[in-house]
Amino acid sequence: MRKAVRLALIFVAGLAILAVALPTAFAAGTYSDDDRYVVLARHAEKQEGDDPDLTTAGQARAATLAHVLSKWPVEVVFASQFLRTQATAAPIAARFGLEAEVVDARDVEGLAERLKTATYEVAVVVGHSNTVPALAKALGVVTVPEIPEYQYDDLLVVRLTSDGEAHLLHLKYGAPTPED
Repeated sequence: MRKAVRLALIFVAGLAILAVALPTAFAAGTYSDDDRYVVLARHAEKQEGDDPDLTTAGQARAATLAHVLSKWPVEVVFASQFLRTQATAAPIAARFGLEAEVVDARDVEGLAERLKTATYEVAVVVGHSNTVPALAKALGVVTVPEIPEYQYDDLLVVRLTSDGEAHLLHLKYGAPTPED
């Protein structure tokens, strides 16, 4: 019981810190009104199967992500063709009155080029443990963290500057993912 209470307190404290820190995370440094942000998240916890839906924990994580992003001016949401990414993206899109645009998970380079040339102030992409880091790299981030198959709590925020640079902020959100 104590462990559950402690984990709940850690979870709530983490949400509070993230909700405050995320919008101001890039406050230091040289910034331009032309800078754009791409928020990259791996899909939430999934069931078993070929094209599985989210588990109850995954549905909760998707709702948490929508809440965390609620103060950002999200203009577009992308998800791969798989049910788990679309189910993770759905609460975000709904919060902003959008529909998630389905993109091919195999076309990381194409999506990266589209994001680099678009004028979205904030774009959200829900992908997979392999495509999220690959997309960050394709956007120009030099050092990109790996996302293990068992991990669902990573959030990568890429700031695309007006001079073509890409900067990464690696965050955690929601309940911590237990190590496998």
